[in-house]
Amino acid sequence: MIVYTLYDYFKLYPYVLKKRDNKLSDNSQKYNLEKANNIKIRQHHKHDKLFRDILNSNKEVVKLINRYVEPKEQITEDMIEKYDTKFLTNIYEEKEADIVYKLKGKEIFFLVEHQTRVDKLMPYRILEYSLEIIRTRMKNINESIEKVGIPKVIPLVIYTGQAKWTAKEKLEEVQVEFEHLKGIDVITGYNLIDIRNEQEAIEDGTAIARMSVIERKNNTEDIIEVVKQMSKHIKDKDDRQEFAKEIKYLLSDKLTKEEIEKIEEILIEREGEEAMLHAQMVIRRDFEKAKEEGRREGRKQGKEEMKKMQLKELINMAKGFIKENVSVDVVEKITGLKKEQFM
Repeated sequence: MIVYTLYDYFKLYPYVLKKRDNKLSDNSQKYNLEKANNIKIRQHHKHDKLFRDILNSNKEVVKLINRYVEPKEQITEDMIEKYDTKFLTNIYEEKEADIVYKLKGKEIFFLVEHQTRVDKLMPYRILEYSLEIIRTRMKNINESIEKVGIPKVIPLVIYTGQAKWTAKEKLEEVQVEFEHLKGIDVITGYNLIDIRNEQEAIEDGTAIARMSVIERKNNTEDIIEVVKQMSKHIKDKDDRQEFAKEIKYLLSDKLTKEEIEKIEEILIEREGEEAMLHAQMVIRRDFEKAKEEGRREGRKQGKEEMKKMQLKELINMAKGFIKENVSVDVVEKITGLKKEQFM
């Protein structure tokens, strides 16, 4: 018979503790990994939804068509309409195309696919979608095909990933080779819109290009700096406001409330009374922050030194507003400073 004594218990106790701690550590690591994965999944879903929302805008899609397809006649928002792609699920199930637009009054379609990863089968996928659009459309055309012609599909693949796009753009480039002197074997590919060049994206003027750059930034300073650069190229006030909303939606888990407000201040131009009230709010917020920092420093340096620091912060903020073209009178009124102190 095996007997465990009190001596055996004390002898084995450290081993039991070690096992327990290892198990807890493993569970903790597993939990942290699952938590990190869940955050990534949420961010990925937000990314997909945001880019789909952008591509659901006639205004943004028209910019892409005019820039990358270069039609002889510029296409306007009212010249295209969304085309239902749900029919694709009847045959290809989960292989439904991203977005399809139709040129009003003509059998011309723009197939828009958004990719964040390189897909080597992209030429084949585009061919599938294009043929299915043509097939179903021909079935629903009441006039003779000879009269209206076979529908044309113009595919646009928008790539916003980080790695270089290495997939071929034409199907024949990935097909089995067969050398011959006669006959035709050309199958149309797709138009690649590779949005990885940061400077081009900043100046591009399309929301999807701007957001692809913002998403790749790893810290707040870089995000704010690139937003400042982009704001110079976004002339329309509504576009600025929409861009601010998109950043807030995409980066709400990544940036603090104050950082989001900072970005909104850069993008949203306010006028008249609204500008003055907003300036007051910003200065009050920043001044309170400076006061709190001053209190902490003041405990070390004394009250007079603290007042000097607060005044210095206020003067810096006033100078910042002057750079943003806020009038001297307004700055004097909302800061309580005299012109001589900050000019």
